[in-house]
Amino acid sequence: MTDLEPVAVLGTGALGSVVARALAAAGHPTTAWNRTPARLADLVAAEPAIRAAGTPAEAATAATVVVLAVADDDAAHHLLDVLGGTIAGRTVVNLVSTTPESTRVLAARVGSGYLDGAAMSGTRLVGDPAALFLYGGDPGTFAAVEPVLRALGTAQHVGADPGAASLWDTALLAVILGALAGFHHGAALVGAPVARFAEVVLGHLPFVADVLGQHAGQIDAGRYPADDGSVAVFVGAVEQLAAASVARGVATDVPDALLAVLQRAVAAGHGDAGLGSVAEVLR
Repeated sequence: MTDLEPVAVLGTGALGSVVARALAAAGHPTTAWNRTPARLADLVAAEPAIRAAGTPAEAATAATVVVLAVADDDAAHHLLDVLGGTIAGRTVVNLVSTTPESTRVLAARVGSGYLDGAAMSGTRLVGDPAALFLYGGDPGTFAAVEPVLRALGTAQHVGADPGAASLWDTALLAVILGALAGFHHGAALVGAPVARFAEVVLGHLPFVADVLGQHAGQIDAGRYPADDGSVAVFVGAVEQLAAASVARGVATDVPDALLAVLQRAVAAGHGDAGLGSVAEVLR
């Protein structure tokens, strides 16, 4: 017997299957349902600790925590229609990617026992502490089920608003894609071997992380010292980046986008301020 919370996973696609595996591996009695019985059968055959349910309600009845891992927002709403009162008194954790506005609608249907989650590390790391999951919703609900959520990875509560996790997910996507766009542009400039360029970039990341922390403090305080160069100075630097790109036949989409934002900052009167002042323009 186990004292760990019993969990139901509704949807065993790419994300749901690894979520169910991670929960079962952590010792939680895990029941799973999928609308395609063959896919569910394959999962249970590979992980005998996972019990198959014939209906969503059967799975939910066996659990105190119900995880939604279906394809989209419409499928999540359909599941709630099917479950009806079965979810009463249970915590519903929605891992379906959706907008903050849409998840608030789902939350209103479920009530205070709703948490919205965002899997920030894809499916590959689920079950490892290196996997990051963000959650929005009632803080008390999060605290009550955090031990369950830790089976999936690091669990971060980012706000009482049920839409907070979706918003943070989108914001982190901007950071990740921005960093990758810069890396790809730099790699195109340097050329092969890109692995050597990546090695140097990774060694430089602690400095970048320090700058990020400094800018966060500046934005919160509304003060932007130009100790590391003014916006006007960075305009010149990005113009040089664009010129170097043209000379080497590399597309200038990335520096052009950066330059447009910096020039807007100059036009808004931030030319002599530090780079952090760009946040004022983007707001």
